[in-house]
Amino acid sequence: MKLAKRVRMVFADDSDIHHFYLSNLLPAFPNLELVHMAKDGKGLLSFLEQQADVPDVGIIDLHMPVLDGLSTTRELLQRYPRIRIYGFTSSSDAREKEMMLQAGMCKIYAKNELRELLAEIAACNG
Repeated sequence: MKLAKRVRMVFADDSDIHHFYLSNLLPAFPNLELVHMAKDGKGLLSFLEQQADVPDVGIIDLHMPVLDGLSTTRELLQRYPRIRIYGFTSSSDAREKEMMLQAGMCKIYAKNELRELLAEIAACNG
C-alpha cells in the first residue's frame, strides 16, 4: 500500500471561526500537516522567515488587516516560488477573484468550501 505524501501547509485568515473550523476538519485529512495559522499576511511571512522548510501549500484569505491576501501571495511567491497558494474568500466579486488569480493564486474557494478545499489539496498532493 502506497502511503500518501505528507503535505505541509500554512493558513492565513483573520477570522477565529475559520481557524477553529480548519482545526476541526484536519483530522479527516491525515496527509495534511498544518504548520502555522496566522491572522494576517505579515504574521505568516514573519513566521516563515524563521523556518528552514518551506510549506507545500498556503491557504490565504483575501481581506486581512496589516497585509492583505494579494500582497501576501505576491510576497510568498517571490520568496518561495514552489509554494502552491489557494485563495480563500467570502467575496463574490468577480474582479476580486480575478485579481487573486493574477496575484498567483492557483484556485479560489469560498469560505463555506473549506472542506472541499482541503480535499483537493489532499488529493492533488497525495
